Amino acid sequence: MSKNDSISMSVIRRLPRYYRFLTELDEQGVDRISSNKLAEIMNVTASQVRQDLNCFGGFGQQGYGYSVGQLKDEIKGILGLNNGYKA
Repeated sequence: MSKNDSISMSVIRRLPRYYRFLTELDEQGVDRISSNKLAEIMNVTASQVRQDLNCFGGFGQQGYGYSVGQLKDEIKGILGLNNGYKA
């Protein structure tokens, strides 16, 4: 069983929202964000944010938070947005 087999659908459904909010923060020039602040924006708990993101690896640093650009790029890759598909 791979790590991705155990990820719940609710986490997967939240990923595009994380990506959208992180993109907006990146465009506003925000370099880093705490799980508390991201939780406030997402309307979930900070614990939920940490649990969601830990499903895909450790992206944050305790006391520092998350690098907005790096986390956005990681989620972009998870969602497969790096793949160029022809319509």
